[in-house]
Amino acid sequence: MRFLQPLALLAIGALATSQRVDLSNCPLLGPAYPRPNLHKSQVIKDMQESFAKLIEDAISTGETDLGKINTATASFSIGVFSADSDEFLYEHHHRGTELEGTVTGGSLNLDTLYRIGSVTKLLTVYTILVKLGPAYWNEPITKFIPELANAPAGNRAHRVQWSEVTLGGLASHMSGIARNNHFVDLSGIDGIEDMGLPHLNDSDIIKCGLPEMRPCTREEVLNSLLEQYPATATWHTPVYSNEAFQLIGWMFENITGGPVGDAFEAGIAKPLGLSRTFWDPPKDDPNANVVDLDSSTTKSLIGYPFGEGLATYTPTGGVYSSMGDLSTIGRSILASSLLPNSVTREWLRPVTHTQHTHSAVGRPWEITRMDVAASPGSKRTRLVDLYTKNGGIGAYLTYLILSPDHNIGFTLMTASKTAYGDGIPDSTFDVLSELLLEKWIPAAEAAGREAVGEDLVGTYVADDGSDSRAELSLVSDRLGLTLQELVLNGTDFFSKVGGKLGFQGANLQFIGLQDEGEMAFRAVFSSPDAAPSGREPILGKKCGSTWGGAGSLTYGNIAIDEVVFTVGEDGKSTSVIFPALRVKFTKRLSKTSAGVTEGGIFEEL
Repeated sequence: MRFLQPLALLAIGALATSQRVDLSNCPLLGPAYPRPNLHKSQVIKDMQESFAKLIEDAISTGETDLGKINTATASFSIGVFSADSDEFLYEHHHRGTELEGTVTGGSLNLDTLYRIGSVTKLLTVYTILVKLGPAYWNEPITKFIPELANAPAGNRAHRVQWSEVTLGGLASHMSGIARNNHFVDLSGIDGIEDMGLPHLNDSDIIKCGLPEMRPCTREEVLNSLLEQYPATATWHTPVYSNEAFQLIGWMFENITGGPVGDAFEAGIAKPLGLSRTFWDPPKDDPNANVVDLDSSTTKSLIGYPFGEGLATYTPTGGVYSSMGDLSTIGRSILASSLLPNSVTREWLRPVTHTQHTHSAVGRPWEITRMDVAASPGSKRTRLVDLYTKNGGIGAYLTYLILSPDHNIGFTLMTASKTAYGDGIPDSTFDVLSELLLEKWIPAAEAAGREAVGEDLVGTYVADDGSDSRAELSLVSDRLGLTLQELVLNGTDFFSKVGGKLGFQGANLQFIGLQDEGEMAFRAVFSSPDAAPSGREPILGKKCGSTWGGAGSLTYGNIAIDEVVFTVGEDGKSTSVIFPALRVKFTKRLSKTSAGVTEGGIFEEL
């Protein structure tokens, strides 16, 4: 594979390094800095105060810069957390002013139950990973559900090819099967034929599974599945599917001998100390937020009341949970406390793109890509992948959002009598989720930058008396930790080696490797930006090949872009090592002792 690399830039190596030019600034995908302890960050402390004021004003006025929130017929719980502490970074609960009597415990708190709808899908996949690991992703469903194995293949335009459907395809919405089966059907709406739809034969009318109907039997569900048209070919494009997780539930039972809910209780709830998550409707719970929809039209479709379970559909959307429990689950994923780190890293990755450049799909993550400023106020950004799962059922809407880059997560739970209204959704859920991300993700990025400034920035010199040093700083608009100067035995590395190979600087980026007091970084070398041609290329887009260049230049079989910091228990560096250059700088000077003044290399801390 061909990549634009420093070796390919020899032609520009003759550029005078003293000439001021714009340098490329193309990071690798992933965090710019090591995960900060957000609970110790001044940036986060400031955000806690300002966000509390923002929500207080929003509740008082019903207005925000991003839109209206409903404080009358909507209740909500908001939580911001990290894996470093059981304490929330921010927590707030609001009961709608017109919803008196809906909270059985009197007031909303961390333990109040909400329905979480399709966030259940995330718990189902988490349970599979804890119980079975990722080994079954490529197993065909026909191996575990014999009724589907015996189904005739039929015309591909009319019938699902069940032999092609795998557990991983179901979990990532890539199986090609339909969205719903006896879950949402227009035939359940009274008078629907008066709206112009054709008359249905009695045998075609759904008689189970819809709100206020009896649950469907396994036989009824499977017979219906075999009659449905495929949504797409398998692995063709992501199409959201509720019935996929109904099948996952049966597949899991066949493999393990027990239901997903029991495995969740043993493998996740018990180790994490969860007590407020239920796979069956809790009866007469003393601390539940019981809200039902007003609209009879939408109620016929998704208006399951609080106490109505989903039977065989439970693995897709039937769980009840609290903000406390759901946030604990989020912390455990960020910390990888129940899974091997490698399994968690694999799980927190896309399976497929969607049509939108900032949207992807995982198992069953709904992944949003957010542009985050390189430094406060900068117009230069990097992409941050947010791993989210939302759910909606009846009056309830829930979000669990994780940013692994920043070690931060968000739980948002709402219950509104007018969650969907008469075709006009209540904007409260969307506005609050946008406010959380707009304010907290940039703050978390700044907190990582702040911590690096405190712990790693400085001038490092050799102990052996040689004229060797490395200057590391934070520079506005630059992504990562900037290697401002590297001098080896009196020779400027960027002037000599960089001048020959076509790079004039480097930014250091954390690469997720940390153990026994050492943290590994990768230097992303910067070369002069080419003059804009007025046309964006189809191939070779700017910053599109950074990932292919890592480790491409070696010296003595070690990549010259490898950099390792040793740190003390307080996280502050004691030395920096450039393995390929066979040099270790063991003395770190502060910006004051290094003789650096404001406006010098430490332009921004």
